[in-house]
Amino acid sequence: MQRYPPYGTYPAHPYPPPSAYPSYPSYPYPAPPPQPYQQSLRRATLLRRLVAGFIAACVIFGAVTLIIWLVLRPHVPDFSVTSVAVTPFNLSGNQLTASWDLTFAVDNPNKKMNIYYDSLKASVFYDDELLAENALAPFYMETRNSTTLRARLAAVSGYVDGAVAKDMADDRGKGQLKFDVGVVAWVRFRAGDWWTRRRILRVFCQGVPIAFSTPTAPGVLSGKPTECDVGV
Repeated sequence: MQRYPPYGTYPAHPYPPPSAYPSYPSYPYPAPPPQPYQQSLRRATLLRRLVAGFIAACVIFGAVTLIIWLVLRPHVPDFSVTSVAVTPFNLSGNQLTASWDLTFAVDNPNKKMNIYYDSLKASVFYDDELLAENALAPFYMETRNSTTLRARLAAVSGYVDGAVAKDMADDRGKGQLKFDVGVVAWVRFRAGDWWTRRRILRVFCQGVPIAFSTPTAPGVLSGKPTECDVGV
């Protein structure tokens, strides 16, 4: 009978060696991309801050300007047409040849502000029809000061609308024509070191009466000086 060795006397069975797995280099994980919502929120916040800063700057600037304006109380100058000479005045059909020599009385009523007229242009109209215009020389007015402004305008064989030409001929035959005179100027007001921005000054003298004593006589201003409407 075959005998077996007693339990525990058997040689230890070798176990297979553990499997060796290759080692791989570890890489840091990239940061997650910013979310579109967060980017939009940042842009919106920056935009709101910029808009708020701009509005605050405008409000402060406007308040300072308003306070200075109220303290100084600038007034527009006064204009009036004091004399006019129209010679020659020849209307042939729809063609007009005429010259206007105008004199304006200009007054600066401001107690604290000087007025600078940077550029000016004078015009003559009849029934809203532009007859002539010309640029005038710049000038300067001190406070509480008055001056005269001369303007010479001419039309040489200028075309005139048929209906306007007929009305002018009829009024000339009656011995009097009424012209509208306008002046447009870029002006600045100054008080010490404070200047206003350039503004457009509009002068309108409506219905300036010009009398013709005879068909060949020059036209002259009829009656007293014509006051003009002035606005900025």
